[in-house]
Amino acid sequence: MKIQVGYHFDGGSFPDELRAVEAAEGVKITGPLGLVSILETRLGLVGNHSGQPVRIARYLAAMDALCRAGAPFYKESFEADGWSSARSLLALRDQLRLSGWDGSDLGASARLTDMAMLESKADMLPGLAERIEDILDSITQFSISGISEISLHMHEQEKWPSCWRKLFASLESVGVSISVSQPAFSTSNSTNLDLLHESLFAQKGCDNRFQPDGSLTCLTASTAMEAADALGAWLAVQECHEDSVAIIAESETEILDASMRRYGLPRPGGGSRSQWRAALQLLPLGLGIHWAPFDPQRYLEFLTAPICPLHPVMASRLVRALEKSPGLGGKEWLKAISKSEGWARKQENSDELLDDLRFWTEVKRVPPQTGLGAEIVRDICLRLSDWAAKGTLAHEGKLMSAVSGMAQELAEAVSETGRHAIPKPQLDRMLDSVIGGGASIADRAEAAPWTVLFHPGQLGGNVDTVVWWNFIMAGLPLGRSPWTNAEAEALKRADVQIEDIDLQRDLELSGWQQTACNATKKLILVMPEQDGGEPLAPHPFWENIVAAMGLSEETDIPAITVSASQLRRGESNLMDMDIPLEVVPENAALAFQDTWQAPKGVIERREKESPSGMSKLIKCPLAWVLSHVLKIYATGSPTLSEGSQLVGSFCHSIVEDLINESHNWKPDEAVSRATTLFDSRLKEMAATYLLPGMETEREFLRSRLRRAVSDLFERIEGAGLSVVESEKEVERTDAGGQTYRGFVDISLEDDKGNPVVWDMKWTNKSKYRREELEKGIALQLAAYCWMLDKDDLPAFGAYYMLAQTELISSQAPWLPPEDVVDSDLKATWEMVRERYDAIIDRLMAGDVEAIASSDDEEKEFDFGTGCFFCDYAMVCGVGYE
Repeated sequence: MKIQVGYHFDGGSFPDELRAVEAAEGVKITGPLGLVSILETRLGLVGNHSGQPVRIARYLAAMDALCRAGAPFYKESFEADGWSSARSLLALRDQLRLSGWDGSDLGASARLTDMAMLESKADMLPGLAERIEDILDSITQFSISGISEISLHMHEQEKWPSCWRKLFASLESVGVSISVSQPAFSTSNSTNLDLLHESLFAQKGCDNRFQPDGSLTCLTASTAMEAADALGAWLAVQECHEDSVAIIAESETEILDASMRRYGLPRPGGGSRSQWRAALQLLPLGLGIHWAPFDPQRYLEFLTAPICPLHPVMASRLVRALEKSPGLGGKEWLKAISKSEGWARKQENSDELLDDLRFWTEVKRVPPQTGLGAEIVRDICLRLSDWAAKGTLAHEGKLMSAVSGMAQELAEAVSETGRHAIPKPQLDRMLDSVIGGGASIADRAEAAPWTVLFHPGQLGGNVDTVVWWNFIMAGLPLGRSPWTNAEAEALKRADVQIEDIDLQRDLELSGWQQTACNATKKLILVMPEQDGGEPLAPHPFWENIVAAMGLSEETDIPAITVSASQLRRGESNLMDMDIPLEVVPENAALAFQDTWQAPKGVIERREKESPSGMSKLIKCPLAWVLSHVLKIYATGSPTLSEGSQLVGSFCHSIVEDLINESHNWKPDEAVSRATTLFDSRLKEMAATYLLPGMETEREFLRSRLRRAVSDLFERIEGAGLSVVESEKEVERTDAGGQTYRGFVDISLEDDKGNPVVWDMKWTNKSKYRREELEKGIALQLAAYCWMLDKDDLPAFGAYYMLAQTELISSQAPWLPPEDVVDSDLKATWEMVRERYDAIIDRLMAGDVEAIASSDDEEKEFDFGTGCFFCDYAMVCGVGYE
């Protein structure tokens, strides 16, 4: 076997084995890690290598033991963040071992002494250094067969880090030929690209011969999306030419994939590694719901994850319960659990479904500082791993397989730490290490006339045109040596090659230069200027190019720069290609349509109408038809109830419970009981207020509730009213046969037996409810009063504003003048019914009207339109105005 090894060839290269002039048997092109794998297979050293998170966990356990016994140099940082300290120190240790350190105490500093002590105490899991050492020992003992030659691409042995030099020397000692293959770069001086080759290769500056000729181009764009669109248009035209093209895509290609699809081109399919893929968030979410106090938002995210371990039918029921009452154990939650259990029992796999429901809802939560028990973490991880493995065929196979593997790795890492409980900060760090940059699961690359590579150093042969996609600073450069002068001297005396870090930096730069020199006709550098509004810095290699060619910022760089925006301006020539442009006419926004037609007799009255339904019909008949007749509802991302809506429901529930417990509360007794209910109801209905940082808001809400309850029952007692019921269902049928139904917040009676309706509201301002009564459009109060009206005893209605502790009532003899508004609720009801009947008659005839807001003078009994809050504004067209 002949093996060609390039320092950056792990993960692919061009040309590969099948792109040579002739296919050859026994030829392999790979990178250094691939070489290690081949040698291990040849020597029978194949084993199950532990992932880095598991190695970190094992190292952490050893560091923990030494910190308990003494005071090593890393003790303070370890106590502050054990996992990060172990990760950093293990990386330092691995680099030392790769550079030749044998683990002995060199005595130059406390740091090296402590690391030597740690090396002797830690039962290390093998890393790359240990794998290479095992290969070297096996070669020495058994030699190796089946490999005749190893050809190093471009770099002599001296340019490689020391661990690889030792490996090459060992292979040479048993008869394996080690050679170096140098690529042939262009030597002519006819183009700027040739001058760049000469400058980079000869390590000397350009002799002022630069003239812009299109061979070196910077394609700039405001965003990556604009750059991808221009590049897609250019490649669509270039595809007709015979020139070979290579695309270097170090970063994500999803945007480029989308652009290729728009132009009917094959997609690169490189994708990107992202820890934010929905499936990869199952581990953090599944663990996150076990922390106390309960966080309804985190639980909602878990339930609404695109791939959730709970069946969607059960998850959706729990989601709806959380939306209404963001808490656990309340009426809505228990109802959702009961319905989910009932549904699960009817399924064939009922035992599995019920077990899932219990596991993910009957969660024992612990404070973050206490930490989750190691057994609990392992149970969660293994459960998610098993579930993800089962879902490999049903969902994205590779991604679910990656999730399963990550869950298993985290479970193993937790076991290796030796700890009984894992605090939240450490578990978060462990998750970061396990998930890392995510999983590189992308659309498969499609057959294309160009080559796609994911590191510039993978381009090992000449191509006509090189397109370097996203030529920007993508990460931090390699750091400086971490060793002091004294430590460095001690390491050198021990034959530890600390210059390896400089060699790695040189090899990275050589990979960049290799890409530029392999482009024979064009080098196109695609440089987006910003991402999400943040400016992007050019790739570090740009400075080398500018310096090598002596480019002037005032004249030369602008001369080789092409803006992607020129296509939008109608300039069709882009990088020597004529791009076909088509003027797209601007579409006018949809105009508001006020009349709609339905078949006669299709729309009918509702069997039972509510005050809210009447209000919707009067404000906009079209909205009423879409909602109640066609059953078309707006859907969006589930959101928790919050603000005035949440507080109003919460306080309303407490007052309802008070009235259901007793109809004869004294104000101070009611306040005492409400305070007790406050704490239990928070867990059930408003758990958000129990989260850290919400202490001030929680106490403010408590004081406002006490004030509102005290004022409410003082008013009831002062007016001589008797409480009848809370949330009383009322219903009445008119002479025409239409039934109306509603629920009265607080139903009372005065000393004469007159029905009294108090409708509780929690809003930021009370003036709008007062204006409703003043204008005669308090439809809800009017409807309730009509439903409760007795033949000889009229009903009285009022709004009780909980936040403002204010009562706004129609005429009532037992109330002080400041609480009374001159309003005739009976007249309001008669007007509402008349208008309701007229609109229903038109709807039944097939005439559907959409009513938009108007700047005209206010009319009598004007209910407004509600367009601002309407879900159907884009249907009628008012949303476009």
